[in-house]
Amino acid sequence: MRADHCLAAPPRLSFRTHELPEGSLEGVALIDLLAGREEVVSWVHEGRGLIGLRRALTIEAHGDERIEALRAAWRSVIGAAWWRDALVRPGTGPVALGAITFSPASEQSSVLLVPEVLIGLDDDGAWLTTAVSAATGGVEPEHPDPEALIKALVTEARTAIGREHEDGDAGATAVETGALSEEQWCRTVARTQERMRSGQARKVVLARDVLARPTAPLATGTVLRRLASDYPSTWTFAVDQMVGASPELLLRLRDRRLTSRVLAGTARRRAGEDAPATARLAAWLEGSEKNNREHELARASAITALEPLCSVVNAPTRFVLSLPNVLHLASDVTGVVAGDTGALALVDALHPTAAVCGTPTPAAARLIEEAESMDRGRYAGPVGWVDWHGEGEWCIALRSAQLPAGGPGPHSPARVFGGGGIMPDSEPADELAETTAKMRPVLGALGVSP
Repeated sequence: MRADHCLAAPPRLSFRTHELPEGSLEGVALIDLLAGREEVVSWVHEGRGLIGLRRALTIEAHGDERIEALRAAWRSVIGAAWWRDALVRPGTGPVALGAITFSPASEQSSVLLVPEVLIGLDDDGAWLTTAVSAATGGVEPEHPDPEALIKALVTEARTAIGREHEDGDAGATAVETGALSEEQWCRTVARTQERMRSGQARKVVLARDVLARPTAPLATGTVLRRLASDYPSTWTFAVDQMVGASPELLLRLRDRRLTSRVLAGTARRRAGEDAPATARLAAWLEGSEKNNREHELARASAITALEPLCSVVNAPTRFVLSLPNVLHLASDVTGVVAGDTGALALVDALHPTAAVCGTPTPAAARLIEEAESMDRGRYAGPVGWVDWHGEGEWCIALRSAQLPAGGPGPHSPARVFGGGGIMPDSEPADELAETTAKMRPVLGALGVSP
């Protein structure tokens, strides 16, 4: 449903949230409920978060005002909705998950998706929210029985996991050239650097894509389970077939308190690296002039975007974030939001950050459009969720891929992305290796050997 149509005539939805008794998931992990499934959504971090099935509503928007259009349409949906929620905590009641394009010029749509079934888990326990069309005449619509629904989902998940174990490895996944070959991309980096040295930009984040083609069909839920298992400290997300394991929290808004994590400056880790080697690499990263300049530009852009919307903004000293495949320079920015500014308004203010675009933003965005020879779609765009009163959590869609409808297979490849911050003194070959390292999580989940 187009956002403008939704704003003018919002569908009437009924939501019902039930607290699930302890043990309802019978030891099945939250992400495992997606085993073998398509048409799923996911927002899982360290085993906690949200997963959903099927669609009760999809809102679409394009262009410069796409985020504001989605925000207004969601508010309209909430205004027309009816719900019961005895828990009233983050992620309960009406919730939509969203994926927004990097560029307003993208041919792909930006979306908010309301699942028919949403299951959440936090430190206080689990819950189930169902969404159905509201009946006319003020009659409360019928919702699925929560106990029967959860039992069926747990049983189906166990069956699917057992089938995956029986099938084993279906064979190697082929990787094909995307918009640019590796050689073409390196030449593009060098040409962009020439333009940067002429004063057109201080930093430009350039990305590339490859196509991953499994030899046998691979369920979206299976890809997500692999990502969550290998990279539990990231946010394992899925919205409208955009999937990934992002380490970068664009923002969390809860009780007017905002948290944002800025990642810029990267060092690649080698497989099997021991603790002393990792410590030496971290020390090198902390002392790297190029990486520190790159990080400071990204950190400054986030602070500049947030200060007009917050009564207080704090940005402690940056630190090194360790992930299985890379190390990042990281800064956690916190603030107190002024007035009733919601998560989507903050997303609109922050995107695109210097960490995924460059500095100055308009110049960097122009160079990206001219250099990359591709439409990024939702790669490096915001992805996350928003609830009925405008709060939620959003990441940047990194370590990600756009999967085809029905999941990737021999005739329908996944489009996998990786990018890096280009400075005037960057080495193109090093930047290429960085993009390859950043593709490794999703390529591994798709069955590509290391």
